[in-house]
Amino acid sequence: MSLSDPETLELNALCSALLDHTLDAAGRARLNALLAESGEARRFYVRSMALSASLHDYAGELQSDEPERVVRVPAWRWVVGGLAAAAAVVLAFWIPETRPTVERLTSASDDDAFVATLSATNGSRWKGDGPALGEELRQGRQLDLVSGFAEVTFNSGAQVVLEGPATLDLTSAWEAVLRRGSLRANVPPEAVGFRISNPDVEVTDLGTEFSMVAGEHGGTEVFVLKGSVEASAEGRAQPITLREQQARRFDRSSITEVRDREQKLKRWAGKSKLMHFTRPAGYAHWTFDEADGAAIRAAMMGLAGDGLIRSKEPKRTDGHRARALQCDGKSVATADVPPVTKAGTTVAFWVRVPEDAALTEAGPMLALDGGRFASVSWNRDPTQGALGALRTDTDRGRFVGTASLRDGRWHHVAIVVVPGGRARQYVDGRLEAAAAKRFKGRHNERRARGGAAAEMASARMTVGGAPAGDGRAGEYFRGAIDELFVADRALTPPEIRQLLRENKLAPPPTIVDAG
Repeated sequence: MSLSDPETLELNALCSALLDHTLDAAGRARLNALLAESGEARRFYVRSMALSASLHDYAGELQSDEPERVVRVPAWRWVVGGLAAAAAVVLAFWIPETRPTVERLTSASDDDAFVATLSATNGSRWKGDGPALGEELRQGRQLDLVSGFAEVTFNSGAQVVLEGPATLDLTSAWEAVLRRGSLRANVPPEAVGFRISNPDVEVTDLGTEFSMVAGEHGGTEVFVLKGSVEASAEGRAQPITLREQQARRFDRSSITEVRDREQKLKRWAGKSKLMHFTRPAGYAHWTFDEADGAAIRAAMMGLAGDGLIRSKEPKRTDGHRARALQCDGKSVATADVPPVTKAGTTVAFWVRVPEDAALTEAGPMLALDGGRFASVSWNRDPTQGALGALRTDTDRGRFVGTASLRDGRWHHVAIVVVPGGRARQYVDGRLEAAAAKRFKGRHNERRARGGAAAEMASARMTVGGAPAGDGRAGEYFRGAIDELFVADRALTPPEIRQLLRENKLAPPPTIVDAG
């Protein structure tokens, strides 16, 4: 028995309710019936349980001291526990068939695990081979700053300014370990939950600016400059909350007041000059504010080309700002855009997906380079990630987020793609943890065919569906797109937030105040 779209959606809802422990007797009976009648339903069920277990483990890693990059879930863990009647059906009908290895789930940065960038310096001197300004930094890297200042921008959006001598371990896009020395962290609302730890204390940000000073012989001082933090000391059952202008000293045996607190807070309130050398981004910006049927032309900044989106009968609708492009689920529009170079590419736009959007209307919202390089859509396959979540397919793999876009509301999405097909996804300014599957060899095969993006004079962008010649040709997107930016490099989290809040990209300064 093949499942229809409504049955697929119903099955997904039943599986979600089962996992949430909210499935009632009628729901269990319906789930049992679907599983008994359809092999496709049983495959869907088992894969959904596997995905849920994998994501649960991955989420747990984000709260652990040593997160692994790859999660493998043994098949027996999918079906033990409180699955009751539904599990019995699967055991009877399907378990003997489910021997293939579960898809590997990783963070959004895939196996390369880049989690941050050295975004600014001032008189920095490093022990050994230090990072270059603008260099992407891998998970697990230790930064050993002998003197001077260095700003690290994490992919989550948190920014940390180290003051040497200091040693910082990069654990993930959401966490670091301060081994010694001083730092100041500036955490925007989109990165709430970012944390810094060491053997004395673990500080979880609640939307704030704070400083930490870790002594070489033990003891760590925490200062809250703005907002609040949650500090957990080993051996204490409950964390404590520190608010603006509060400070504490933590060591392994006690929590005490900080000596000379006022002087130290005043010192940390000062700002240090940092040197930024990020080049301005070249970009094309389509507002879609023209009248129905008019040519759709971009405002171009630092890029060549006419910025013209070609479509037979482009339609408009009410947008997030003024007017938006209406994607009818039947046709596409195309434009020439810059190719992906070593600096990467970023696409960012507002999107509205109808609540009642059918699975057949989940074609690409936008595709670059004939769809072979990057295709952006919402996920219609719950066994590959959260239903309705932002999804990017590249030569390197598939990246599926967690927040559903399929709610009839406007959401700001940004996708940063760098050479090799690695993708980072942001929804409403927040970095998405993502289920990702790698496609080994595809990038190299394409490079061998002479089609590497870095070697192309331009790339083709298709809006509203898959381009001709792509494996998904004939698939379309129904919804609305507004304020589309395509930039010729990987934008930083602060730049993505600027697009979200101000709908513009300003040239970065060469010297700015830290914090």
